[in-house]
Amino acid sequence: MSESGSAMICPHCGWEAYRVDGRCSHCKEPVAEPASTGVGAVSSESQGSPVVNRYRDAYRVGAALVALGNGIKIVGAILGGIILLGSLASANNQFGGGGLVLSGVFAAVVVGVLFWVCGVMVAAQGQILRATLDTAVASSHFLTDPERADAMGLARSVADRKIA
Repeated sequence: MSESGSAMICPHCGWEAYRVDGRCSHCKEPVAEPASTGVGAVSSESQGSPVVNRYRDAYRVGAALVALGNGIKIVGAILGGIILLGSLASANNQFGGGGLVLSGVFAAVVVGVLFWVCGVMVAAQGQILRATLDTAVASSHFLTDPERADAMGLARSVADRKIA
């Protein structure tokens, strides 16, 4: 039985294991020889690691929530503007008056503020998810530093830095 000298993350089971006779020492599935063994290099197996992919997908959900929250805020501003312009335009016709303009401005402000608050809450949930993921990735025993950088979407140079 030949065993490689360094642990790897198995692309099949996601466990940190060793290559034994070309197979994962944990799940016994065949695994390829690492493409590069240089310092800071991540093999093609770790790029497709289920653990890294799980974190990447979760970060995508967080980014989507932030984008959705920002979109809700924009839609609220647009709807508030349309309501405001509609009330101002209706004040100029024969049935309009000061009361209609004030109620239109009030409705525009209420709609704009409600959408803004909802958008902030959705975007905040995305930011909370991202912060939670940062903590989970940073403390994971299943990831190497380059894999942590990949999962977080950071540059490789961040993983190679040494803390003084």
